[in-house]
Amino acid sequence: MRIPLVYRERPIFGFDLGTRTAKMIQLKPGGKHMQVMGYGYATFPGEAITEGIIVDPQEIAQALAPLMKQMSFGKITATRVAAALPVAKVFTRVLELPPMNPADLGQAVRLEAEQYIPVPLPDLYIDYETIETGADHSEVLMVAAPRAIVDSYIKLFDLMGLEVALVDSSMAAATRAIVASTPLDKPTLVADIGSTSIDLTVHDKVIRLTDTIAMGGDNLTQQLMKDLGIGREQASEIKYKFGTGPSGLQPKVMASLGAPLKKMCDEMRRVIKYYQDRGTQKRKIEAIIVSGGSASMPGFLEYMAAQINIPVTVADPWAGLESKHIQHVSKYDAPMYTTAIGLARLEGKL
Repeated sequence: MRIPLVYRERPIFGFDLGTRTAKMIQLKPGGKHMQVMGYGYATFPGEAITEGIIVDPQEIAQALAPLMKQMSFGKITATRVAAALPVAKVFTRVLELPPMNPADLGQAVRLEAEQYIPVPLPDLYIDYETIETGADHSEVLMVAAPRAIVDSYIKLFDLMGLEVALVDSSMAAATRAIVASTPLDKPTLVADIGSTSIDLTVHDKVIRLTDTIAMGGDNLTQQLMKDLGIGREQASEIKYKFGTGPSGLQPKVMASLGAPLKKMCDEMRRVIKYYQDRGTQKRKIEAIIVSGGSASMPGFLEYMAAQINIPVTVADPWAGLESKHIQHVSKYDAPMYTTAIGLARLEGKL
C-alpha cells in the first residue's frame, strides 16, 4: 500500500516494528552491492500494541528515541521510512480475474475483497498489482489492511518526525530480502519466527499464500523458564547458546521444548499441505527458508527438516550487502533484520 510521495529523491530506511522490538536499517545503492549505512534495534513495552494497533505511540516513540539519536552501528540519516505491518493483520490473496480494461480492475478487486475479507471495505486500505497475464485470465495480487492499524503507524511516525514512504506486509518485505540474497527458483515456504508468532508465506514465483502460527520464540523461552525453574535471561541464553543441539543440556531442553517445537512443525505441514492440494497445478513445496531471531537456535533447523522432511536453511538477508566501515552483524542477530532489510532494499525505487 503506497502513500502518495512528494520528494521521491530523498533516501529511506527500513523500519520493522515487532510486538516488543523495533529493527531499523538504512542501505545505500553503490557499485555492485548496496552499502549498509547504519542499523540497530531497541525494545519497547509489549502493552503498547494491541491487536496490531499501536495504542500508545508516545511510549514507543520515547523508547526508540535513544536509538534514533545513536544507532547501534553506523548512522541512519534518512527521515523517510518504509514500514511493515504484521502479516496476521494483513489480508493477502492472489485473484484470478477474466481479461478486462485496466480502468475496471480496481472495482473488480474491491468486489473480490468484499467477498473474501471479513472486514467492511470502508475500514480497509486496499492495494493490488497484476502479477501475470494470460489469454483467458489474469492473476492479481491483492493486499488489504485495516485502516485503524495503518493510521496508528502513521501517528507513531508523525510523533517521531518521520515521513512515511511506504507501508508493506512484513512477509512481502522479508521475502524481498530473501529473494535478493537467495533466488527462489522453486516453490518455497518462508517462515519468519517472531517473538509471539510465526509468519508463513508460500513463494512460487510470487507470494501465493500467507498464514500465521500463534506462537513464537517467547513461547520457547517461557517453556524453558517453567520446566527448568530458571529466569528469562538464563532461559534465553540456553535457547540461543545450546538450543536443541548436542550438549549436556540436550535431554532437558528436548523434554521441555519437544511439544511446542512439534506443534510449530505440524502447523507448517498444514500450510504446506493446503497449498499443495489446492488448485490444478498442485506444485510441491521443495524448500523451507527460516528467518527471525529464533532461527539461530542450535539444532532447530535439523529438527524441523526431520519433522517436515523438506530441506531447511536459514535466511541470509545480509548476503550481497557491504558494510566496510560498520561492524558486521553477529550471526545471532542477523536473521532478525530480514524484514527491515527487505524494506530498506526499496531505496532508490520510491
